[in-house]
Amino acid sequence: MFNPNVIYISITVFKGVFSMKNINLTRIVIIAAVITIISCNNGHSTPTVVIPADPSEQGHVSVVSLVRSTTVTQASNFTYADILALTREAVDLVGGLNDIVKHGDVVVLKPNIITSVWNWGSGTATTMPMLVNGVCTDWRVVQAVAEIVREIIGPYNPATGKGKIMVIEGPGKSSAAGSTRHHFTNLGYTLSNLVDVDEIIALENEGAWVSPGNASGSLNYVTQVTVDNFVYTGAVGSNAFQRYYNNDGKYWVNKKMYEADALICIPVVKNHWNTGVTGAIKNIGIGAAPPSIYGISGTDVGRNNMVNHSSPVLHDWIADYFAAIPADFTVMDGLQGLQQGPLPNVNSAEALAAHQKNLRSILASKDPLAIDIVKANIIGWDYATIPHLTRLAARGQVGPKPNGRVIPLCGNPGNIVVLGNVTVDDVRGTYAGTMQLGNTNITQISPANQTKPTVTINSAEFSGANLNLDLTLSANVVKIDIYVDGVFTENFNSSGNSFSFDASSLAGGLRSIEVRAYTNYMYSAAATAAAIK
Repeated sequence: MFNPNVIYISITVFKGVFSMKNINLTRIVIIAAVITIISCNNGHSTPTVVIPADPSEQGHVSVVSLVRSTTVTQASNFTYADILALTREAVDLVGGLNDIVKHGDVVVLKPNIITSVWNWGSGTATTMPMLVNGVCTDWRVVQAVAEIVREIIGPYNPATGKGKIMVIEGPGKSSAAGSTRHHFTNLGYTLSNLVDVDEIIALENEGAWVSPGNASGSLNYVTQVTVDNFVYTGAVGSNAFQRYYNNDGKYWVNKKMYEADALICIPVVKNHWNTGVTGAIKNIGIGAAPPSIYGISGTDVGRNNMVNHSSPVLHDWIADYFAAIPADFTVMDGLQGLQQGPLPNVNSAEALAAHQKNLRSILASKDPLAIDIVKANIIGWDYATIPHLTRLAARGQVGPKPNGRVIPLCGNPGNIVVLGNVTVDDVRGTYAGTMQLGNTNITQISPANQTKPTVTINSAEFSGANLNLDLTLSANVVKIDIYVDGVFTENFNSSGNSFSFDASSLAGGLRSIEVRAYTNYMYSAAATAAAIK
């Protein structure tokens, strides 16, 4: 019988196939340890697994958590306690933050605040709902992350600067729409709400605007990072965008973000009319660019002119800029979920509600690309047609950061394990949206790719230390996950129908075996069997 109060540790071998540029490389990734824990937050009973992988391995396994509330039926009814419990569970499922932050660390939280007003309007009378609007990160998710971080890093010491948590953001537009401070206030980003945050910083206030791409007024606040093997080479059909960039792979980044011991990205689940999806990568790749250098003007923080948003080269910029200043960890606000993003053309809460999805979920991962691929599958957009995702998949990793950390990037769904109390299928939807000129090759998942797999367990037998499985799998299966007594135990993405793994840590007796088969788009099917050990 599985004891939820005991931590089980075992050595696990993951077998996988990594495909890039039409070359299949069979790899065996030796995973240092798999720690399986039963977590019972917020009424859930879900397995926790930590799968540390060598980031230098292109075929490593990345874990994404997907946790949906079983107690809150409407997103508008979430309390802070509900959100904190979901966030804790999502973070714990991917191994927690203890290997990301330590006592005394300085941490920056980067939410997604595009605007707080309808149609880029002005004035408080046109303010959209503060909470679970689906457009912007709910401040309570940011506070939940800050509370979890605070428990690890300890109290802030103003004398030494240690233990400081900062929220840094610059919205998509200001001027008539209001300053970042205006949006912070409208959306509840105040120190009285964010009680574990020490400073809330409007990104455009970190320096002074001089001219497009000119950092001379911001040198106390920014540093320049050179991206190796950069892909963005400038404008298409116009030199206007090249005022911001010299086609040299050098990008100006905010020092506080770049030099922090950890940068935690907190985007929202929604689509985007320029990039298909807007998740962990775009939230940094556009939203972290200093407006004092890359903004439209000294009074408008919009980064629309630094790169042509109506051209595929937008994705090259996003991939490069994220490589310059990658996030160490991502917690994704899926409390609401939104179509027609990033901001539906509406001017009332009632009209906005027609585009909200009541997702009631939180996602987390140490791999920003993996979580964006999972999010793309949830909202029904084809990750393989989104160039900034494929650009970073080809990289395989980004970094090292100033702290020496290398961030793994898994672009192969066959090597992504999704853990939680729901599957992608359980929360998947069709998020309507129209791609703007220049990005029309980005598409929703085609009907052909929506075919569910099939899986049959022909036999499941213990033999010595091993559990041996004989399966029949449909041709569209790219990986299988195996659960024993409801606990995630093993992952395979090799071909064939015979699978065997070390099950010596399992207690004797009748064991329930579940095999979940997945396609590239995370459509899944499951089969169960019983076996006596």
